[in-house]
Amino acid sequence: MTVISLKQSNTHWIDAIQEAYSPNGTPNFMDSAGALIEGIYLNLPNEVYHSLPAESSTKIKTLAKGRHHYFRQYLSDVCRLRTKAQEYTFDAGTYGHMLVLEEHNFHGHYMRNPQPEDFAMPNLIHTIPELKEVLAKHNLPVSGAKAVLIERLWEHDDTLPIFEKLRENAIERFLTSLYPNATFNNEKNILDYAKSYYINIENDFDVVLKHVQTLNPNMLLLEDLIKQHVIDHVVWDDAHRVQKSTRAHPKANWLFSDGFAEISIIAKCPTTGLMLKVRFDWLREDAIAVDLKTTASSNPTKFGYQLRDLRYDIQQVFYVYVANLIGIPVRHFVFVATEYKDADNCETFELAERKRAEADEEMHQLLAELQECFDTEDWYGFDRSRSTWVLDV
Repeated sequence: MTVISLKQSNTHWIDAIQEAYSPNGTPNFMDSAGALIEGIYLNLPNEVYHSLPAESSTKIKTLAKGRHHYFRQYLSDVCRLRTKAQEYTFDAGTYGHMLVLEEHNFHGHYMRNPQPEDFAMPNLIHTIPELKEVLAKHNLPVSGAKAVLIERLWEHDDTLPIFEKLRENAIERFLTSLYPNATFNNEKNILDYAKSYYINIENDFDVVLKHVQTLNPNMLLLEDLIKQHVIDHVVWDDAHRVQKSTRAHPKANWLFSDGFAEISIIAKCPTTGLMLKVRFDWLREDAIAVDLKTTASSNPTKFGYQLRDLRYDIQQVFYVYVANLIGIPVRHFVFVATEYKDADNCETFELAERKRAEADEEMHQLLAELQECFDTEDWYGFDRSRSTWVLDV
């Protein structure tokens, strides 16, 4: 695709879109010195986008809470990152976004965690009483926890329709289709492998795993793959209802057509000199911006409170501002709100002109304040003079 700068011509903005990476893997959004390049980019990985050294709407919304919030979140050395156990815990909203915006990136990459009813076997062995009954028929001991009973029965006859084993086999077949050359192992087997190669297994397991994969790149930790690719059945069903409800709404279905999903934009603020970035859920070819929100309630009043509390107004005007800077004439911004927990429904919302104007003024004030913070290194709290508050509650 030929890339044409909108700032140097009257070319339609779509002609200025480029892939985030060139065919040889070189980033188009960054020069050789690591400086960001203004532009409109497709297929920029989410984790790369979030790591870009530019101001986002999330950062500006954080600043709106107070300078001290911005400093703690983005500049301090206080680390409150999620633990490894939480690393892959996406919710129905995340997967619902994938299904609505980029369905092709969902199917084939994830599977629904199988449930007993999925196998439709009248003789399926699943519960503890069922396991004990079959064990007794084969004159085998019936004592022990469920996992012990399963292994005992499976060791006796690995053709029996034991639900847990059928589920394990289904998951392994799916993972094999994704990683055809891999060997799947649990933590114990990987530690045993490491020990046989004199790798210090007293280290953190992640360190041990990296050493093992240096020796055998095809050895993968099964637990990690399950967390990445196997979705809890309730979450799976919720996510598909998000997709169904959203697509069933005529306006929402129209909005999510004729456009680009997860399109990233980098631009420089001419007033402050700050580099800015946005990532639209969906940007139509007619420059209508669409943002999908999975929400507890699509009731207009309740969603209005959510919009206020989570500062979606700041998000909207910031996105529009950055898009306009790069030459995309975004004038309309629509929120598509889909609920799925207590009911299945979708509604579309736009911000009133008065609220847009107020938010736009506040957003520009925040950008100016942020630049002042960087210049003065003053990250005070709620009062610039640091005076004592007098309360009359």
